[in-house]
Amino acid sequence: MSILMGLDACQRRSLQLTTAFLLLLTAEAFSPPSTPTRLTSLSASIFNSEDDSTNELYQPPAEKTFVEEEVDIAIVGAGIGGLCAGAILNTLHGKKVGIYESHYLPGGCAHAFQRVAKVPSQKDKKKKEKVVFTYDSGPTIVLGCSAPPYNPLRQVLNAVGTDHLVNWIRYDGWGMIENPGKTGGVDTEETKRWRLELGPDVFESGPLSTFSNCPPEEAIEEFHELQKATQPLVSGAVEIPALAMRSGNLALVPLLRYFPALWGLIQQGELTTGTFGPFMDGPNFTVKNSWLRDWLDALAFSLSGLPAKRTAAAAMAYVLYDMHRPGAALDYPKGGLGSVINALVQGVEQGGQNSKLHLRQHVEEILTTEDGTRAVGLQLRGGKKVIAKEGVICNAPVWLLNGLVKNDAARSILNSLLPTTNKRRNARQTWDPTSSSTSSYSSIRYDRPDFETEDDDASLLAKCDTSEQTGSFLHLHIALDATGLDLDSLEAHYTVMDRGLSGDQQLNRDNDGPCSESNMIAVSNPCVIDRSLAPEGYIVVHAYGAGNEPYHVWEGMDRKSTEYQSLKEERSQVLWRAVEAVIPDARSRVVHDIVGSPLTHERFLRRPRGTYGSATEDYLPDGATPIPNLVLCGDGIFPGIGVPSVALSGASAANALVNVWDQWKTLDELKAKELI
Repeated sequence: MSILMGLDACQRRSLQLTTAFLLLLTAEAFSPPSTPTRLTSLSASIFNSEDDSTNELYQPPAEKTFVEEEVDIAIVGAGIGGLCAGAILNTLHGKKVGIYESHYLPGGCAHAFQRVAKVPSQKDKKKKEKVVFTYDSGPTIVLGCSAPPYNPLRQVLNAVGTDHLVNWIRYDGWGMIENPGKTGGVDTEETKRWRLELGPDVFESGPLSTFSNCPPEEAIEEFHELQKATQPLVSGAVEIPALAMRSGNLALVPLLRYFPALWGLIQQGELTTGTFGPFMDGPNFTVKNSWLRDWLDALAFSLSGLPAKRTAAAAMAYVLYDMHRPGAALDYPKGGLGSVINALVQGVEQGGQNSKLHLRQHVEEILTTEDGTRAVGLQLRGGKKVIAKEGVICNAPVWLLNGLVKNDAARSILNSLLPTTNKRRNARQTWDPTSSSTSSYSSIRYDRPDFETEDDDASLLAKCDTSEQTGSFLHLHIALDATGLDLDSLEAHYTVMDRGLSGDQQLNRDNDGPCSESNMIAVSNPCVIDRSLAPEGYIVVHAYGAGNEPYHVWEGMDRKSTEYQSLKEERSQVLWRAVEAVIPDARSRVVHDIVGSPLTHERFLRRPRGTYGSATEDYLPDGATPIPNLVLCGDGIFPGIGVPSVALSGASAANALVNVWDQWKTLDELKAKELI
């Protein structure tokens, strides 16, 4: 205890970060289908509404109304972070919560939507009938939800009592396809097909031994040494629950309940909060096997949109542990991730507090006191004002904070008390837009990009503005006639490397590889394990590039132009190739298809430049701000990108707005019920 009392504020903050990262049972970056959540009569979709000029994201009243609504806590945005925060505050602490979301569906980047298509009638093939397909906007692979140790998302569901609403389907691996044929799914001499199976020893005896550029025994020894070197980053993490986390100066207090595990993490120092670089290129370990380096880059890119050396060390360490332990499995929620969103919404609205999720409610401003020292509510588009008696949580992307806080006094506080300024600073960019002039593909920056700094760049607003933006997405959602398809012979998920795991060998390493433009494509084929996602006789498939679609290719385009439609057709060919590598005659089976571009992400999810999220080095340490009752959560806040990560940031934000001893009491109650 005396050692802890001697820690300074930065060290205490480091403890919170350390614990948070290791709680991550990550596996983000791929993305599967889900059931609809709060379906609207418009049957509008994030990806199809581009083609529907009548569809609006939000529908403000014809005349401005100045009605006030009063809540205890107001939350900006209904992403998983905001929903977790709302569910905790409503259910565990009896707070009246209002969540205000611009979109017509909750869930943020993980929302589900439906589309209607006309298909031949079952009774009369000459006639058409309408059927409904359920699509999910992302994520597809999740770990740690079906069995202990549970990840933060499942911990929140358990704590608020809605875990029974989600049935998790376990499966043990996914298919890998490298260098698929360029036409109709016909393999070439360069095509490789293999399976990544979870569990002990199977990776080592399978792909690692088969594809490494060194003798199998050397490759296996190196991999085991890497696991051994990173093991201390994992040890003890599962002993600290997500509900023990909180943002702010009192973050250490609830962690003292778990002192032995906490002390083990403290001893790892900065490694727990840094990147995986010291384990890729020294001094802690150096990965020499080129195939293993490519594989680690591919895993890292799926987690963070960055290569391994720039991905969080603790996240990578946990994946190396969790994928290869006894009993390892992937989890898929029956009905899709939308069932998870529904369970979180119920957590927000259950009980007698009259807490509510408000859709199509665009937040124009976070209101503060005149002196800027407290957040007091929200101003919505259309004139409605929300009074927040106790605080505000902002689940919007960090780059939007500058525009949401408009009071000069509050802006000065967020700007480290420097003179008030309305300037917007440019964000760093992970992708190099100039690289395409020297090669066929734009290049990801394997090193953190240089950036000109100014005197006020240490302020919160500056950090939010300049936070490095990773690449964007390209999506293909399709519904297929499954007549004659042997679904049992297919995998529920594939990763297709269009130019191979190592990329095109004729290009320079800096221009191609596992993290390069349009190379790694995820193909979610969930009907293999969950037939409820489509009507009988049909399946849904979701192919996408996560974080490897450069925004500058699309920048400035008119979404209604012929040029834009042509570019969607051109850029989506790599996604079609990936689908055809799994189902060769997929195009002839299509009954419905949608292509979503970075502009779609930018417009509907309010993601600047359609970004996947912040780069690891720019995650805010926690959600605390200089305004005590204004707290941030989401994928720009530590521990960053991914379903488990944002769930944890939501829990931290919620706990920051309750008395620390109330949080302690809640932990006692959850422990007594064996929920943590």
